[in-house]
Amino acid sequence: MRKRYLILITVVLTLLVISTAAFAQGGDKHVAVVIQFPDHVHSEIVTVPQAATAADVLAALSLPVVMSDTNWGKALCKIGDVGMPADNCFGDPDGQSWAYFHLNATNDGWDSSQVGISGYTPADQAVEGFAWTKYDANWQPTVKPPVKTYADVEAENTPPPAEIPEPTTILLLGSGLLGMAGYVRRRKSAA
Repeated sequence: MRKRYLILITVVLTLLVISTAAFAQGGDKHVAVVIQFPDHVHSEIVTVPQAATAADVLAALSLPVVMSDTNWGKALCKIGDVGMPADNCFGDPDGQSWAYFHLNATNDGWDSSQVGISGYTPADQAVEGFAWTKYDANWQPTVKPPVKTYADVEAENTPPPAEIPEPTTILLLGSGLLGMAGYVRRRKSAA
């Protein structure tokens, strides 16, 4: 019995040391992503290391992402089925490409990113936006994703809570467990 407690204490201490080491190294962060496709919006929250760039956030999405290495860093070519292949990233015949945005500090609009996806490191619980878009005469994107806060994306992607069984079901389960416990106790005392 004493040996079991010693093993249990060792396991708990080991887990504590591992989690403390992970926290000391910076741990993970959660970043919300809102993507405006031509016909729908996709949003999700990804978990990445603290030092992850927006390119790392994109790579962690549940959707396939194609990026291209350029002289100025990584370029976003395709998300899901929308965009261009890596070898022709900006060759869309309609002049469209993926625009990159950050949710502003007041959580009520998008700011166009002034740096590329490999040059920006989002903060924990930041919201990053992407839109497949054309550009106006001043090279401003004509399409932006809908404004969603981190809490909005989290609420959309959190499964509903499990249903609580009705009281009769709980009583039936409890009485069955009590019956099993009594049976096991009688068998042990008979042996």
